[in-house]
This record gives sequence, C-alpha cells and structure tokens, in this order.
Amino acid sequence: MKSKTILLGLNELNFDYIKFYINQGLLPNFKKIFEIQPPIETVSENDYKLLEPWVQWVTIHSGKSYKEHNIFRLGDIVNNPELSQIFEELEVEGLSVGAVSPFNAENRLKKPAFFVPDPWTKTNPSGNWIVKALYHAVHQSVNDNAKSKLNFKSMISLGLGLLLYVPFLRWSHYMKVLFKVKKPGAKAIILDSLLADVHLTLWKKHKPDFSNLFLNSGAHIQHHYLFNSKAYVGNIKNPEWYCPADWDPVLMMLETYDVIIGDLLESGERIIGVTGLHQIPHEEQTFYWRPVIHKEFLIEAGLVGDFDVIPRMSRDFLIEVSSEEDALEIERHLGEFKDSVRQKVVFNVDNRGKSLFVEVVYDDDLVDGMSFDGPNGISIQSLKSKLAFVAIKNGKHDSIGYIFSNMPMDLSKSIKLTQVYDFIKLNALTDAGLT
Repeated sequence: MKSKTILLGLNELNFDYIKFYINQGLLPNFKKIFEIQPPIETVSENDYKLLEPWVQWVTIHSGKSYKEHNIFRLGDIVNNPELSQIFEELEVEGLSVGAVSPFNAENRLKKPAFFVPDPWTKTNPSGNWIVKALYHAVHQSVNDNAKSKLNFKSMISLGLGLLLYVPFLRWSHYMKVLFKVKKPGAKAIILDSLLADVHLTLWKKHKPDFSNLFLNSGAHIQHHYLFNSKAYVGNIKNPEWYCPADWDPVLMMLETYDVIIGDLLESGERIIGVTGLHQIPHEEQTFYWRPVIHKEFLIEAGLVGDFDVIPRMSRDFLIEVSSEEDALEIERHLGEFKDSVRQKVVFNVDNRGKSLFVEVVYDDDLVDGMSFDGPNGISIQSLKSKLAFVAIKNGKHDSIGYIFSNMPMDLSKSIKLTQVYDFIKLNALTDAGLT
C-alpha cells in the first residue's frame, strides 16, 4: 500500500533537554515517537567552523560531506546548480514533492506541489499568489528583524496567511502566544507555528508523496536563551533585562513542536525527523550585534562604489560587487576595523571572488563613546544607534545530531550525517511503491 513521507527538520534541538521535559510529564508526542524507537545519533563534521546548519542541511539534502559539496554559506546553493538535491531527485523518480522553508535549498522542481523557500535563499516560491505573498512577507520579517517592524504589505500578507492557512482550532494557540509576544522567543514561535500550519494545509490539499517542513525557532531560542531552560545544569544566568529567570522559552518552543508533531502523527504517514546538529551550553558571555541599516553602516565604514548588501541570519550579511579587485579591497578594508576600547576585531570576511560573506564578530557589550575604527582615520561613531542587539549567546553547535521516526528504523545507534540522505530517499521511494 502506498503512503507518504514527511521530512521534519527541527534544527539543532538538544534531545537531552527533550528527555528532561518528558520525565517531567510533558511533551507527550515526543514521548510517543521516542517509545516507538529511540532516536539515532548522527555525526557530522570535525572542524567546528563547518558546524553551521546551512552546511549540514546541504549534506542532508545531497548525501555529500562539506568536502564534497563545498557549500559554506547560507543561500549559496543557488550558485551550485550541478549539486543535485533530494527534492528534484525524487521528482525525477516520479514522486510529487512539496516543501516549506527547506534550509539552504533551491527550487528546481518542474511541477512542485508547493515550494516555499527559506527566508534567506534567493529562489522562486511555487504556489498561488497568496503563498508567494506570504513567503515574501516572511522573508521581509526575518531579514529586517533588526528593525523590529513589518511593512504594511507584509502585515497584510501575513494576515491573509493566518486567515487562509491556519485552522480555526489553532487560533487559540496564536492568541496565547500573542499575549506573551513580548516574552523572549515568542515571535520566533509564532513564525514556526505559521510555517507548520501552512505546510499542513498545503499538504492536506495536495498530498505530495514527499514533503519537507523545516523549523528554526528551536535553534534560535537555544542560541539565545538556553540558560533559562529548566533542563540547563550550570552556573551562568541570563540578565533579568534579557530574559527573566522565571521564563523558559525552550519549554514553550518544545511544547509548540510537540503539538506540530501531534498534527503530523494524525496523518498516519511516515515522519522522519532530523536535527542536523544539536546545541550545548556556551560557557562564556558573548554578545551578538547586527547593523540596523546594513548599507548605511558600510558606507560610514568607508565602502565606496557600487555594491549590494543581502542580510543573512543574525549578525551575517553578504556583499556583492562587480569585480574581484573590489572584493579584495573591501576584504582588506573591513579587516582593519577594531573597537576603540578593547581593540577587538569587528568583522570576519570570507572572500569568494565577487562576493563576501561578512560576520560582525565583535562579541562584547557596547560602551558609551566607543567607536569602530578602521583605516585612513575612518571611525563609526554612535554605535548604539547603528547596531541592533541580537542576543547573548547561550548555545553553541555540537557535531552530534539526531534522526527519529514514528516507524521503526533499521539503523545503527550512530550514523554519519551523510547517510541520512540515503535513508530518507529509500523510505520515500518505498512508501511511494517504487522499490
């Protein structure tokens, strides 16, 4: 009998924390799945700089290690059309395919059931005009998060998305979260809830043989608020102004994911959950900063000529120029910036020819009167008005991830992350009756 396969990406979740909450009598759907079969560990790269989700999810989609696929930056999949992804490979095999927010994935499908890209990858959405408008609204809301506001068009699109793609019975969930919208982590949970409801609504309408839902609020909340989890064992505490001691965003996120898993379990289809990595506590204080208006910030830093800036996640952004000479000059120029108080480096630049992947790596608090000083007497002043505080880093990446399912898995207790691709593909083809 034919069935469907749903790939659920729960980015970077720490399963020890999930088990802690299960032992507290919480997370019944996680417990149900874990009782079917304990999660399997996955092992990714040894080099810490490669332990980025946009690297590891390309591995999951392609079955190739970083050394083989060589994709190091978020959104870079669009510059590598020769790298085959599981989505189009399954379509070629005769399966219908849908996806909502597949991470660092390009839409190359000929006849997608639906394809809503992640907010950071420049590829075309597939679906009706409302789905496309909703995607652009999510893209704007995520990439302009330093401004903490939505434009009017995005608000209308998100409103339509809620009206048309969120079942009535789910409205109480959104109302509960909205009442807590000023609590740390709540906005990320609203976004993931919306993506999950859009996926479920589109899935019920089109019933693709294979679909992928990727959710990132777990990674975001762990990075920013892991120390507030009741499961955290350690001595570091977040400041009250940052996250109150009596608030546990990690539990709120996991309870939301537990409901999403319950909705998918009701379909009766095969669910394959993957995390790619997991996070462990980051045992030192590290601040993250993001330019409020990227281009103005870079112009004040002394960049001249024509260049485009594309915001990425958190503190990262991409600069695109017309020549390799311009890129080299920008790399040299930004590399000289240090803060005026502690003499810490401000930027890390990865030069890839005509594009540069830039991180604001300054990781300390901002002091009144401090500036970022570069070459030729250039100085960026009034930093508190030009940099948005993103987070205090709580969680850091670990190479161990997990794979879990509502059906038995014939796998060893620990596998390489590159093997996940074969497992997903084999089961998707088997479920569709093609093996």
